[in-house]
Amino acid sequence: MNAMAEALTPAVDEMPPLDYVFVTPSQQSPTTVTLSLERRRSLLERAERHDFVIIEDDYESENLHEGTPVPALKSLDRSGRVIYIGSLSKSLSPAVRLGYIVAPRGLVAELRLLRHAMVRHPSAFLQHAYALFLALGHHESHARRVNLALQERMTLVARGLRAHLPAFSFSLPQGGASIWVRAPDWVDAAELAITARRHGVLIEAGDVFFARPPYPCPFFRLRLSSIATAQIDAGLRALGAAVEELAGARGVERKGWS
Repeated sequence: MNAMAEALTPAVDEMPPLDYVFVTPSQQSPTTVTLSLERRRSLLERAERHDFVIIEDDYESENLHEGTPVPALKSLDRSGRVIYIGSLSKSLSPAVRLGYIVAPRGLVAELRLLRHAMVRHPSAFLQHAYALFLALGHHESHARRVNLALQERMTLVARGLRAHLPAFSFSLPQGGASIWVRAPDWVDAAELAITARRHGVLIEAGDVFFARPPYPCPFFRLRLSSIATAQIDAGLRALGAAVEELAGARGVERKGWS
């Protein structure tokens, strides 16, 4: 069940008039859940009924590990209410600094003026180089290699979490390069992140994703885009050691986290 959709579905009908709704339907941040086709259509119907615009950030949509790709909201839009944005930051490299937008001509013209005032223009050399890269079919080959690598990493992370942190719950995403993890209720992920760093492991504490984070906040995210497969099991073992250290400091018995 998509947490973003669950929160959005009643809220859109109950909240005061709004102009824009920003969504990440391919990989909801931070839970990594993919918005279903049914909920996408429901969101489009609400946009029409309540007269608001949807900004669709379709990041990591190409990083699909399993299942059938779900059509983008923009491809289902029949009333021109979806502004589709994306970039090459996740699919190729953030250093390329290239993005794109699919929107009505009038809006694109306004955005070009705004971009010119802010950053002049993106590199023409990089645009031409990427256009050639795309035309020669290299992007598709690159995407397939990335997906195979991420599939392998996801499998290894799932195995490592079950082996070294069996009381921690998670669901493997349909795509992307992150896993959203829930620790036992006594664990505060921000405190765990500090302890884990001393053990050589970096995690992204989940409290930053809450308007009013609970304490303890047991949620955190593991990012897999920059770790070699050979380091995954050792990293999760080290994370388990960090949890054990935190449990000792808290006076929590081992059965409370293993």
